[in-house]
Amino acid sequence: MKSALDVHRELLARGVAHEIVRLRTPALSADDLPEALDVPRGSCVAVRCYCVTRRNGRSVMVAVLVRAGDTPHPTSLLLALDATGLRPANAGEINEGTDYAAGLVSPLCLPSGMPLLADAALGADGDGSDAVYAAVGESGVALAIHLHDLLVAADAQVTSLTAQPLSELDRLGWDGLDDRRERPAASVRLLTGRRPRRTG
Repeated sequence: MKSALDVHRELLARGVAHEIVRLRTPALSADDLPEALDVPRGSCVAVRCYCVTRRNGRSVMVAVLVRAGDTPHPTSLLLALDATGLRPANAGEINEGTDYAAGLVSPLCLPSGMPLLADAALGADGDGSDAVYAAVGESGVALAIHLHDLLVAADAQVTSLTAQPLSELDRLGWDGLDDRRERPAASVRLLTGRRPRRTG
């Protein structure tokens, strides 16, 4: 499994300024970083992984970078990916597909060919600096790096996503499911081949 050392070596090779920082308390996921570092939530980012069905019927895994504690709205993500269906990848799929521990996936050193989308709103409500913190596959450390440098080094495609708190999506569920036991198998599908028109 990939770790902070892999991320550190990758950034050193690219000459990108960064720091591997030790957490005050272990983080089980990137969503724990704000508390573990005692920084605003807007200063931390998290990677979400999805299994996406393309219009040609091919299924691929994509990574999405959002603010810690947020998740992209399914419809927003479908439109950004020009996909017909998607579902959150499960822990086993994430481990195998990214070679990182699920929950602690770094936006860096992802497999070649895995798309990474980044929410254009990242950094808008941080601590006023350009620094962000990201997971590196380990529970005891995190990456500190300038947001611009991270997006460039990760070859991220920046796009506008309608992000919302994770708890909201838990409540609403995928496909409107309220039973959280069904959620891992739930998916969202775009039923028409056309994008909805903007109104107003």
